[in-house]
Amino acid sequence: TLKIYNSDKDGNYLVQSWVSDDHEKKSTDFVITPPLFVIKSNSDSLLNVVFTGDKEQLPKDREKLYYLNSKVIPSLTEQEQKIDNALLISTTTKIKLIVRPSEIKGNSFESYKDLKCSYENNKLRIDNPTPFYMNLVSLTINGIEVSKAETIAPKTFIHINNNDKSKKLFFNFINDYGVQIKNIQCNFV
Repeated sequence: TLKIYNSDKDGNYLVQSWVSDDHEKKSTDFVITPPLFVIKSNSDSLLNVVFTGDKEQLPKDREKLYYLNSKVIPSLTEQEQKIDNALLISTTTKIKLIVRPSEIKGNSFESYKDLKCSYENNKLRIDNPTPFYMNLVSLTINGIEVSKAETIAPKTFIHINNNDKSKKLFFNFINDYGVQIKNIQCNFV
């Protein structure tokens, strides 16, 4: 369940929500209620997200990533409706929705310690051997930011363009509660 709050004292908004998979395609593995609703000014509403997919189709040895998307469309006042040319902007908020199978053992809060760094073809390689998604922000080498944010899928790796062969890579890790653990040095192999 997700609580959505409209702090706008004057405007109502139409909210449309859906779940997409890690390839940005709409997923039928979840049902969202209500999928479409109007949220009045200075009020809140609850969005219920329920997994209805086949659990047997989910990986047993790693997490699966989905995205919860909520598109917010502002309403127009009577005066704004009379304007011939107007620009109406809607926004979509995208939140990571991670399914963690019960078969996974281990501690996701300490999983950043298992990341391994190396250099490969003038690129920095960061390996995630764990079953957990890793959300890293502010990757720096010798105090210079080389990447603002990276998500590393379980049991995969990423490359970052960087030909500075320094072994002083630091990053901030975002845990399951959204808390940043700062200035973690990557283990080079």
